[in-house]
Amino acid sequence: MGRDALEESRQPIGFSESNQMAREITCCLSYPLVLTRTCANRCGYCRFPILGPERLPSLRVVRRHLREAARLDAIQVELIAGEGLATHSDVAAMARYLGFDSYQSYLTRILEMIEATDRRSHLFSLLNLGPLSLAELLTMRPLLCAMRIMLESADPSLEFREAHRESPSKLPDRRLEAILCCGKANVPLTTGILVGIGETRTSRLTAFDIIAEAHERYGHIQAVRIQLFHPAPGTPMAEAPSVSDNEFLETVSLAARRFGPYMPIQVSAEEHPHLIGRLLDAGVSDFGDLSVRRSQDPNAPTAALVAMMAAETQARHLNLVQRFPVFSPYCSSKWYPGGFPRRLPLAHAILFGGAIRLSHTHRGWKRPTAARVAKPPSAG
Repeated sequence: MGRDALEESRQPIGFSESNQMAREITCCLSYPLVLTRTCANRCGYCRFPILGPERLPSLRVVRRHLREAARLDAIQVELIAGEGLATHSDVAAMARYLGFDSYQSYLTRILEMIEATDRRSHLFSLLNLGPLSLAELLTMRPLLCAMRIMLESADPSLEFREAHRESPSKLPDRRLEAILCCGKANVPLTTGILVGIGETRTSRLTAFDIIAEAHERYGHIQAVRIQLFHPAPGTPMAEAPSVSDNEFLETVSLAARRFGPYMPIQVSAEEHPHLIGRLLDAGVSDFGDLSVRRSQDPNAPTAALVAMMAAETQARHLNLVQRFPVFSPYCSSKWYPGGFPRRLPLAHAILFGGAIRLSHTHRGWKRPTAARVAKPPSAG
């Protein structure tokens, strides 16, 4: 249903040089699959670890989810789990119970299952698991399409405040290390910041500089994502004040100006349906992942959200198109020297056949003027 609604909203567009320069607003139909909510962090704003489930699903259960993802016309399967699980004793025990020698072996097998989906499914992976080591990334790289690891913040003071006091992997230098590891492993990455967790406006600009310099170094940042903090019941920051819509939009606009027209700026339409028009005006060019599982919710169906997106984009004479999980500059053997090239012809056939569009063709990253040093400030 989501794909049909999105296709109906598309404006006919060819693949000429001039059309590629036209501004496109994109999104991706995704099937989120939570593997475990066990997490080594206890962020002051996050309910993820306390909602369950904690046990890893069996491969039989995963296979059932993949069939459901295909039935709902997803193109992407987002694997979600807590952070810091490679050495977590409970997770290691669960992996052994399921017949694997490690959590990484378990993840690799799931990636193989996604890679093996038949021609009617067209499922591709996105990992949202937090930082992975370079060794882990290189091991899984032949089967890994893309990742999402948020920098979250460049403000070191959050280490001593509710937001990140009990979250060692959220320190700016460790997040930057994880982002750079993805670059070393040639993994296309979506990263960005979380707005409203106690950081300063100045630190948001510093975070953009950090991301920009990481991309200049490895060229692997496929989109910059801006997320807004929402106070969650049951968390230490449940009573923390929310950032206003205007301040959030101001941050989005700063990101769009900082990175220029060649870097997609991503904000989730699912989280901000009331701001879709204003987000477009602020410079958003990608509305992130639309969960096909929403289509089962009569109160918030995917089709209704897509219709709202289509109306706002058309009102601004823009093109709403569905994108591939991997942004087009990275759909090449340069970025996928392992298993993925076997599916690249299939991916291109899907995309250029009209079902989904390769979007955001970068014309080369240009360093913005007056760039600051992309290095997290020290706590001292």
